[in-house]
Amino acid sequence: MSTTVHQVRHNGAEYRVVKAGPRSGRAVMYDNDWSLDMYVDRLAAESLAVAWGLAARSRRSLVYVPLKAGREGPKGIDDWHRSPVALDLVLTHHSLGFPPSRWKALRARLGAGRPHTVELPETDFPGDDEIDHRARHYAGWRDELRFGRAADTLFLTGSATAFRITGALVHSLVVDGPARVLEYPKAHECITLGSDGPWDVWPSKTGSSQLHVQYAHGWKAA
Repeated sequence: MSTTVHQVRHNGAEYRVVKAGPRSGRAVMYDNDWSLDMYVDRLAAESLAVAWGLAARSRRSLVYVPLKAGREGPKGIDDWHRSPVALDLVLTHHSLGFPPSRWKALRARLGAGRPHTVELPETDFPGDDEIDHRARHYAGWRDELRFGRAADTLFLTGSATAFRITGALVHSLVVDGPARVLEYPKAHECITLGSDGPWDVWPSKTGSSQLHVQYAHGWKAA
């Protein structure tokens, strides 16, 4: 996947921002107060999985996925719950300790950046039989994702393990989505990250408690 890498100084610190598309395909994310709803076609799902893989590998980077440009969702998706607020996405390792409140100023300084091509092996994402689902009950467990919100951007912050595990769920849309909707055209193929999902995402003090990502096959604008 084609990305751009940006080195930005702000408040005496230097940050590395990887802008990771999706440059092909279609994706959009809406804030729904109690949840966040994202829609992706196949190409966008592939780009999203790469972004998750980058977040797992790049402990010192902010992985920036601009989504607001695709404000119009796919035709046929129920929109009674849809908020007019579209969001971008940033994924970052918790050890970086980046406060979302700095994002607006940092984003304004990105510039053109340096082109960089990224290829990640599918082995970056563990199979379900490789995941220790009991680990979250162990003392000292820190492999959750946490929500943050600033400047119309959702922040997901977590460990490399958290991004690999949730990235496997995102990647499952690429692997299973097309085949399932071709066999069952009206199938609802999705993943949910959050309080009701297979892997916890803890909400910020104000904001949503889960991220719902739906595969939209043959996306047509509404």
